[in-house]
Amino acid sequence: MVELSQRIPNLDREDDALSMILEGTAKVTGKAFFAALVENLSKAMGTHSAWVTEYLVESRQLRALAFWADGQLLTDFMIDMEGTPCGDVIEHAEFVHHSDNIVNIYPKNSLLKQLKAVSYMGVPLWDTEQRILGHLAVLDTRPLSEESRTLKIFQIFAARASAELQRLRAENDIRKREEKYRRIVETAREGFILLDKNYKITDVNQMYCNLTGFRREEIIGKTPLDFSPDNHKDFLMTNRKDLFSGKFEDFESTIAAKDGRLIPVLVHSNILRDDQSEIIGKMAFVTDMTEHKKSLALAGEIQKSLLPQKNPKISGLDVAGKNITCDEIGGDYFDFLLDLECQDNHFDVVVGDVTGHGVDAALLMTSARAFLRMRASQCGGVSQIVTEMNRHLTLDILHTGRFMTMFYMSIDVENNKLSWVRAGHDPALIYDPNIDQFEELKGTGLALGVDKNYIFEENLKTGLTQGQIIAIGTDGIWETFNGKGEMFGKRRFREIIRRNAHMGSNDILDAVYSEIDIFSKGLKKGDDITLVIIKIEETSRKKEDWQI
Repeated sequence: MVELSQRIPNLDREDDALSMILEGTAKVTGKAFFAALVENLSKAMGTHSAWVTEYLVESRQLRALAFWADGQLLTDFMIDMEGTPCGDVIEHAEFVHHSDNIVNIYPKNSLLKQLKAVSYMGVPLWDTEQRILGHLAVLDTRPLSEESRTLKIFQIFAARASAELQRLRAENDIRKREEKYRRIVETAREGFILLDKNYKITDVNQMYCNLTGFRREEIIGKTPLDFSPDNHKDFLMTNRKDLFSGKFEDFESTIAAKDGRLIPVLVHSNILRDDQSEIIGKMAFVTDMTEHKKSLALAGEIQKSLLPQKNPKISGLDVAGKNITCDEIGGDYFDFLLDLECQDNHFDVVVGDVTGHGVDAALLMTSARAFLRMRASQCGGVSQIVTEMNRHLTLDILHTGRFMTMFYMSIDVENNKLSWVRAGHDPALIYDPNIDQFEELKGTGLALGVDKNYIFEENLKTGLTQGQIIAIGTDGIWETFNGKGEMFGKRRFREIIRRNAHMGSNDILDAVYSEIDIFSKGLKKGDDITLVIIKIEETSRKKEDWQI
């Protein structure tokens, strides 16, 4: 018997085997690596054959990545496991060595007979989770002893083969994920952009290019600011930090297309993190909202037509009202009720706020307006009007879980008095510049739509004087936030009224809205904003002096 050590006299140490691996495989990877590996393994151990395989679990077969036999290289063929020593390596998940007479041990294996095989040595290749990836084996036409040096050389080659096979599988998994990602992104019916942590666009799909009219190479490396109109850049710059903290995941935006069009979009975004949870970028799907916005704009125009189109001209009063929705349509409501053909000489004003905003709130507001106008036209005290309106409204909306707050005020200019009902709404304010004093018009009362049997309480104030200012607004005013997270607040609201008390009601109104815009610069309004300003000019006027 010729021992292995006699056949490889130049390999006296394991370092020699390691050197042979490094020299033979250092500059190659993949198929070329495995070809070099089995060639050098065969030469190092002086065997007739050497091969490395990949185990295909589903078909229970071994695919030869490289097979070196008698100086010839073969690749990419299948090896059956049944009745073979290779099968035993995989089935038993262990090192298999047959030093002699292997044909007698596996008598049905024709390949062993064809190769005139005598000995065999094989070892499974494992991944880091102890799953079998394949195996490495040598075969010879002479006996092969289980000598310690032989095993160490074999283990060195096996470890290197396992590492490369793991690398290839990981690379293949990454490639498959990237291909899947690319298919998803490219077949999406929405625009897609990928941003790095510096806010630069690193990837984009064709749908985004079609949406904006820019070519891919014109987009990569730019930032969203480069495709935003000036009035939206403030939002992106102000909220840049929050956008990357995950605070904004879904938000509306505007893109400036190459041809100058402004495209309304809905952005669905998400933060990308590495395996250490560090932020590495952000991805976003961008939906064209043009047609949707057209429909909402039409609905918004219809809704706006239901609000007062101009300020009423009433002798003794300077009246102005304004409503701005945070979306195309909203849930705030204000109205001026006059010429009701009632016996009492009074002018009525209403401000309401439906929970939420958008289409649902707008529909509820429309219903409330209809109920209110119908009941107000039948005359009666403010308590009676609001109580009966609430009964009708509650029957319609109780099951929806929504409700509406409202402040209903009736002013009797001739008798210098006013009455009101506060249905869950913030109190109105009266400011008297003569004594520099604010007064809240309080009173108890549930929101509308909560209890159909609730009877609302009427409140009364007398002694109205010239110069007094009445302000009735919705909470969208004082609950507006700025980029620092600060609230506009009622104190700031009062100070604007005080500072502009010498001006007309419309100028006071404009001053409030202007201050809100400055305060919240760069932030989208979170709620509808409605405000009515009434300034007492003269008292003791008759109803026939009223005009619209």
